[in-house]
Amino acid sequence: QESGCMSEIMHGSVDVRGLYAPLYMAGTGGSALGSSVVVAHNAGLSAFSRCEEEWAPQSVAQLHLLGKTISFTVDLSQVGCACNFAVYLISSPAYDTSARYSRGTDRGGQPPYYCDANKVGGQWCPEIDIMEANNHAFQATLHRCDAPRHRHYDYCDRGGCAQNTREKSGAYGPGSEHTIDTMRPFDVETEFLSKAGVLSGMRTTLRQRGERVVLEHSDCNEGYLAKLTD
Repeated sequence: QESGCMSEIMHGSVDVRGLYAPLYMAGTGGSALGSSVVVAHNAGLSAFSRCEEEWAPQSVAQLHLLGKTISFTVDLSQVGCACNFAVYLISSPAYDTSARYSRGTDRGGQPPYYCDANKVGGQWCPEIDIMEANNHAFQATLHRCDAPRHRHYDYCDRGGCAQNTREKSGAYGPGSEHTIDTMRPFDVETEFLSKAGVLSGMRTTLRQRGERVVLEHSDCNEGYLAKLTD
């Protein structure tokens, strides 16, 4: 960690291919070093573009992924039923109705400036769940919101447009009989497809041992996707 960072907030940095600088991981119950991130049970980490001594909204990492792909390798062998390991994108930091950064007043354990499409921390904003998973099921979901007023969101689609490996028999689960054996690490690749500068699709591909499972999200209509472009 860089000098001046509070260890209670920052828990190391991770190098990401395609980015010119590391991402700094803030939160509790986890660590980051080199190209690896470890998250403990009932914990969470947020990505920052700079090493800060406190939760600084202007330093929340902003990933520009339209027309690009994000990929990583994950090990869910210890993440069983009733657990949910989530990797997701949100339009943080949150804003109030005057377009000012909003720390939130009823965050329910979430960090300052947090928001999502289920108003978990008391504030709404668009959300893309790259993965919500354990070693029995994997789901990816897009959640659009109504148009913001002064960057402030009043309502989002809680359920979202989702696709789950349970829809594909034998595709995913513990054991070598599955295409993706979740007792072993596997790769997650998410493509953000674009058309004329607008989000037109999302494709999730799980890879392992030369095999793959693809979630096309073909049920998400273009109008729904377009609202997630920003």
